[in-house]
Amino acid sequence: MLKQSSSRPSRLRGTFALTLLAAAIGTATPALADPEVVRSVKVDERVYEIAFNPATQAVYAAVTGLGDDNKQQVTPGIVVLDASTLEQKNKIETGDVTPFGLGINTKTQKIYAVDTRKGVVGVYDLKSGKEVAVIENSGDESNHLRQAVVDEKANKIYISAFGGMVRDGKKGPDSAVWVIDGATDKLESVIVSPVQSAAGLALDADNKRLYVADLNSSTIAEIDLSTQKVLRTFDSVITEKDANPEPFDTINLEIDTKNGQLYAINQKSGGVSLIDLKSGKITRTVKTGDGALSARLHPQSGDLYVANRNDGTVSVVDADTHYVTAHLFTGVRPQTLAIDPKTGQVYVSNKSKGKGRQAPEDAPVPVEAAGNTITLITP
Repeated sequence: MLKQSSSRPSRLRGTFALTLLAAAIGTATPALADPEVVRSVKVDERVYEIAFNPATQAVYAAVTGLGDDNKQQVTPGIVVLDASTLEQKNKIETGDVTPFGLGINTKTQKIYAVDTRKGVVGVYDLKSGKEVAVIENSGDESNHLRQAVVDEKANKIYISAFGGMVRDGKKGPDSAVWVIDGATDKLESVIVSPVQSAAGLALDADNKRLYVADLNSSTIAEIDLSTQKVLRTFDSVITEKDANPEPFDTINLEIDTKNGQLYAINQKSGGVSLIDLKSGKITRTVKTGDGALSARLHPQSGDLYVANRNDGTVSVVDADTHYVTAHLFTGVRPQTLAIDPKTGQVYVSNKSKGKGRQAPEDAPVPVEAAGNTITLITP
């Protein structure tokens, strides 16, 4: 396990440090600031995934409107927030689609809303807010949809469908990856059982590779998108010799195509595995926090921002040292992250805990000031 430092080694703090730096290099070069939580706003409709749109300088938040009993309490939709102030600008009504996951094609200005429960994908025009299509699969594969990844160059959208689980001795529907044609917004094909239980996805568009996390076995499959065949699989967690990977650990993925590196986000282990894509080998692991759930690579610094769901924090992993340089409290249950590629600002969705499924019906819903919020972090 790597030693964790308290701040990024290349960053200096305060006016005194800035003066020393300027004197040392003979010019008034500004020091890099440390990541900081700027503000949080309440979104009172059970927020899940978020996405950023550079064209509108807005953050889009999927809100399910579901209560602890999974009954509809308020209207589901996609809340549109101003990227600078986090003020709500609009709300896209999604009708019968209850959005959990989101994917934006910034070229076509369409957003894809994943309805995990109904097993459909709603497509909406971002300019008008109107519904374009609702996509479903009539096959025998699982329709428990999870994540959307958009290939803007090819105008394709990939959706993971979790499946392959055995309950009461019976195997359920196979997991799958949907391939949606963004030109027609129709289901083009289905990649069946690339792994046993498909969870997170990561796309290398230039090399036509899709990486799929197998939540059941904590392994990763590499798919050739030209043939839709699995080229290889590799471990995403380190185990003892001759031992099998711990199940239900690797849940999401992030990719650094520039440096040929894949990040496996491991919720049980509470951290990240760094995998060299050339060899398929784990090069190191980094502990970030309890219930590590999702991550985004910062396009400017190369740092990795990791949402630790059970800790209520977002950890920053330094691009060069791979030390954790910050733990930032953002909310009750950090879910997903989005980043503005121009300003570098980081956005976090924080779900509420609620009263819990085992609570009596008459139990009050706890007040959670830091639940169902969107948080802004300056890098």
